[in-house]
Amino acid sequence: MGFLSASSTIVRLHAKPPPNMDREAIARAIEERAFRDHDEDGMPKQEAFGWVAIHDPLVTEFDASDLFFQQYLVVGFRFDTRAVPAKLSWMERRRQEDARRSEQDVEKLSRDTKREIKQDVESNLMSRALPNPKLFECAWNLETEAVYFTGKLKSARETFASLFRETFGVAPIPMIPYLAVERVGLADGVVDAVRGVEPSRLVADAVEPSLNGDGNTAFASEPA
Repeated sequence: MGFLSASSTIVRLHAKPPPNMDREAIARAIEERAFRDHDEDGMPKQEAFGWVAIHDPLVTEFDASDLFFQQYLVVGFRFDTRAVPAKLSWMERRRQEDARRSEQDVEKLSRDTKREIKQDVESNLMSRALPNPKLFECAWNLETEAVYFTGKLKSARETFASLFRETFGVAPIPMIPYLAVERVGLADGVVDAVRGVEPSRLVADAVEPSLNGDGNTAFASEPA
């Protein structure tokens, strides 16, 4: 769900842009880290991620005009995962091991042989597993230094933050009150006071039941 969707979950972060924002260099850095669904050997990866065009997740080539809109830098983020069902992997390993024992006419296989079969089975099944793609959007206000990310999936958010740091040279920081207090113009003493605040419970403790003289359960009530 993107910025223009009827409903969307947006996570706010903070990132200070570099002092000299070379837009063409930024476009090249984004393209270098564009989405690829395979590794250097051409094999599909269990987890693949990278930048895509915000208007089309199949576009992975960029120039500055595709990314910058007034004071905003906008780009898409694609996060794919592949998974092989554990039961399927186990059954296929059993089948391969039975075939290998029959072929070698032995009762037991060595540990190295079992490890080899396991690696072959996992690699083969992973190459045939379909990816589960998830698409997100990012808008970076270069004036206010606010970053908006359309998703709260923890694994995707953490991977996005890491890729953001590698691409732009700055780590996006979640805009939670404890961290944002430094950026709202408060006096140093107030900032220190906020940092020193201890956590407080906002929910009343549960009332412990007690037994009456007749053995029935009773709950303590506060005085009127």
